[in-house]
Amino acid sequence: MKLTKLFAFAGALTLSCAANAALLSGSTGSNAVTNWSSAGAVAFDLDLANFSATRITFTLEEDDLLGPLSFDALVRNYAGAALSRFTFSLQGIRFAAPAGTVTPSFGSVGSIDSGAGAVGISFASPEYAEFQFGDVFGDAGAADWLLDTSGLRAGDTFTISATVPEPSSAALVLPMLCMAGLMAARRRKKD
Repeated sequence: MKLTKLFAFAGALTLSCAANAALLSGSTGSNAVTNWSSAGAVAFDLDLANFSATRITFTLEEDDLLGPLSFDALVRNYAGAALSRFTFSLQGIRFAAPAGTVTPSFGSVGSIDSGAGAVGISFASPEYAEFQFGDVFGDAGAADWLLDTSGLRAGDTFTISATVPEPSSAALVLPMLCMAGLMAARRRKKD
């Protein structure tokens, strides 16, 4: 009986001393999300089993409001297909300046379009493995993205949507037209 009370007290003490962090309230979509958030930082792994959209919802705690909230994510491409473009969109919170870094494992970044509500990453050469959004591993020269918490209170929620934009119709039709043209030229050459 005394041992049970001792464990209950130790557990309560541990919980009361733990730093509050942005709480992962939920996620939608078929891709796995592993939360690594801590006080003042939103961090997660996103495992792309497919390129469907994933929405991740967080609830702010008191310690998250002390300044800008750092944001980083490790995005793994388990789909195995060429990842040419990726977007993080925000609802209920916005990006603060300056922008952070994006570090691909094998591909190369072509451009980063960032605004208050979204960041779009275009890869010059496709990424087949993974990329770091922010300073995931504490690398020299890498920087976290920052989220502006001004005007927000503990208990407020925000959502991060991760999407891989569908290729445009023109991008899908253009290779087919080129192949048809090559086949027609080959037939004319034979005749």
